[in-house]
Amino acid sequence: MGLSLPAQTLRSVAASLRQLSYVPTSWQGVLAGISPDGRGQLEPFLVQMVREGGQPRLMALVLEQLADQQEALQRERDGWSFVWSGPEPAHSMTADTFATVDQLIQQARSSLIIATYNIGLSAAFRELLESIAERLGDGRLKRVELFFHPVQIEGKLGADPLKAIRQWFHADVWPWPAKPLAYIDHRLLSQTAERCHQHAKVVVTDVGTDRARALVTSANFSETAQRHNFEAGWLTREPWRANQVGDHLQHLVTGGFFVKL
Repeated sequence: MGLSLPAQTLRSVAASLRQLSYVPTSWQGVLAGISPDGRGQLEPFLVQMVREGGQPRLMALVLEQLADQQEALQRERDGWSFVWSGPEPAHSMTADTFATVDQLIQQARSSLIIATYNIGLSAAFRELLESIAERLGDGRLKRVELFFHPVQIEGKLGADPLKAIRQWFHADVWPWPAKPLAYIDHRLLSQTAERCHQHAKVVVTDVGTDRARALVTSANFSETAQRHNFEAGWLTREPWRANQVGDHLQHLVTGGFFVKL
């Protein structure tokens, strides 16, 4: 028999049951103050428990465990948000990608990880990058990591791809003094025929802390992707999940899959 009642209601009834030393002939007192819907669910449940030999303390324990499960499920639900990019009318239907990314970046206290295929260089995104550089420069952010693919110059890498990417990055993408740790897919340096690129799109903040958050999305770190394309993603507020994303990227760096500029 399933119960769809709030955890607080289940705990309240459990507390009343723990005060009993006998199985009552009526559940009116135990269920006093409970809504009609709640009584309609709980009374048959308690009656069935008595038929199965349950005593008040055992019934209280069962209800407390059900309350624990309800709270865990609610935490899981609260820990995720659906995030969407699209034309302006679509923004009212769910969380907007650009607004979500901007909020994540502004709320980051210690570290920021951005992984993208394309880095947008529109005015709005240059302002966003500059704001990150300023916070990195004055110490409000201790560590910024950027994983990207140099889409704009991928056909012009020449004989020394790393040098070409480094020069372009510092001149056109990040000209400010405070620099992030920037990484590219190591396969770019070998210039293989296969089109294999860093294509993940994530934003992770405050890795290793209880404030860690992560957005995993199909949207590039660009204005076109986050404000105009149809793109979808999930934001998690569960620190252990966000840390899992950040840790995975670090393992890839340690394993040599990414090369530092």
